[in-house]
Amino acid sequence: MNKKLIWLVGGTATLAVVAGMAPWTYSGSALRSELAQQVRETTGLSASASGRTTLALLPRPRIKVEDVTIRDREGKLVIKSATLRGNLRILPAFAGRMELSSLSLSDAEIDVDLDGKPLSGEGAIARAIEARSQTREAALADKARLANFSIRNATARLTRGGDLVSKLEKIDATLDWSSLDRPAGLLATFTWSNEQVDVTAWLGQPAQVLRGESSPVSLRLDSPSIVINADGIASGGSIPSYAGKFLVEAPSLRNVLNRNNIYLPLPGALGALSLSADARANLRSIQLSDLRFKLDEGAYEGALILSSHQGRPALMGTLATKTLDIAPLLAQIPSPRDGGRWSTAPLPKPDLKRADVDLRISANRAQLGRTEVRDVGFSVLVAGGKAELSIAEAKAFGGALKARLSAEGSASGSGYLVSASAAFTKVDSAPLLGEIFRSQTFSGEANGDFALVGEGATVSQVLNSLKGSANVNLVNGDIAGIDLENALRRLEKQPLSVASTIRNGRTSFRTASLNLDVAAGVATVRDFDAKGAGVEVTASGAASIARRQLDIAIHARQTGREDDQAAPKLSMDLRGNWDEPNLVIDAQSLIRRSQAAAPLLRSPAEAPAMPSAPGR
Repeated sequence: MNKKLIWLVGGTATLAVVAGMAPWTYSGSALRSELAQQVRETTGLSASASGRTTLALLPRPRIKVEDVTIRDREGKLVIKSATLRGNLRILPAFAGRMELSSLSLSDAEIDVDLDGKPLSGEGAIARAIEARSQTREAALADKARLANFSIRNATARLTRGGDLVSKLEKIDATLDWSSLDRPAGLLATFTWSNEQVDVTAWLGQPAQVLRGESSPVSLRLDSPSIVINADGIASGGSIPSYAGKFLVEAPSLRNVLNRNNIYLPLPGALGALSLSADARANLRSIQLSDLRFKLDEGAYEGALILSSHQGRPALMGTLATKTLDIAPLLAQIPSPRDGGRWSTAPLPKPDLKRADVDLRISANRAQLGRTEVRDVGFSVLVAGGKAELSIAEAKAFGGALKARLSAEGSASGSGYLVSASAAFTKVDSAPLLGEIFRSQTFSGEANGDFALVGEGATVSQVLNSLKGSANVNLVNGDIAGIDLENALRRLEKQPLSVASTIRNGRTSFRTASLNLDVAAGVATVRDFDAKGAGVEVTASGAASIARRQLDIAIHARQTGREDDQAAPKLSMDLRGNWDEPNLVIDAQSLIRRSQAAAPLLRSPAEAPAMPSAPGR
């Protein structure tokens, strides 16, 4: 074919295209009308333009429209773009039809009301939704051709009930979906909360999903704060859902929750997270089964459900772990002491009404400082403005224990109503007291319980209002730092040496019992009795928990004597700060028992008469 023939054919083809396009080539209104019709026939949305409209034929037919608005009837979806560009399919152009093969929006402002349903009953997509599967109507509807869609430098505002839910900026996205019966692929990047997010998604059978059926789906979301991978089945319908694999990586779970305005009153740092699970998710909840995840250096297995309950997030689940380090869970709890005093700093004020939590966790071994707890099962409950931490069972200190700690807003609204209770059996009291009070005054196998309630905005205020009771029974133990048996033996022969020797050694007992009543931060000894092979000890008095002060009277009596003489008795007081109390012995009773020192205590009337001078 010579050059003249080529130019003739090319010119003829161009004239044919121009002739076919004649009705709208030279009319901006005609171009805008054709554009609006194609948008409406495809999506059911309306399109309008107030700016300039141009058409170019070479190197390929394309259209450019300025100041375009695309929206649904109710205004739930509104897209305003500075510039719309579209590439036209060549063959329809010969028939005088404008059919877009691709569509691009630049500098768009997008407003989406999440409560709306932007797709109307019109258009190819609506017809595909309404057609029943496996019918001729569905097959014809699915053949509808679409324009690949892209958007550049856009901003999207997502609202619900008139309130801004989220804002996406610098959106660059491409949707590759050439016809309803073909797979759809999405590549997108945008900025959200000053963080770039990259999204890759693929849907195998979009038309099936539109009709409420299922389709394979894959999704990857990649950002500095979180990476999500999902590969499974998506289902449409009134409540779209997903079922499949779910993988998550995040350097800080707490940061992810905060960025998404999800408030969960959980203890601990909630730092690095690595998670894999089988997921079932919809717009209302996500259920994770066969769950395995690592969080704050702990490894867990189990199941979780995160949902919305009465407009607030709710977390439920059961988890199991081999080892649990409790210290990080308590890291954000302020110290109860400020030097040698209870703290007067305000207690933290988490909003316990913003979320519900029901977590049950079991651990083969849990570590708290130097203490190891085995076979522990505990729960964290937050509901109705009340938080509760319960240990249902645990093996520790050689025995078994259970405990409960709860807090809720006080009636005055200025602080908390705090309650604590525990029960323990066959526990080795020495390490238990060492862990709680940093003291090992008593040893022996302990059984007991306590229940206490306090109210206030600081630790000091809570302890000042403390009330309740405590009961402890000990067997086969001793009292460290005081040797009453030796002191009572010395009392008869060397009473003055008792004061220097009583503080060395320890007092053994077979049984001991302590019962306390607590009111206004003061624990009053209702009954204390310890019995050993050679001594019986009773005590009375009180200990101020709030001021950390002791004022206890101790009475010891020697037992096991075979003679008829009165058993030696010794009285003393334990006073002062309970970290370093003073043991005050009744010195005068010791002096009276001393044959050498007793005359020094006689009154003048008891003194022997002075001998008369000679010659009187």
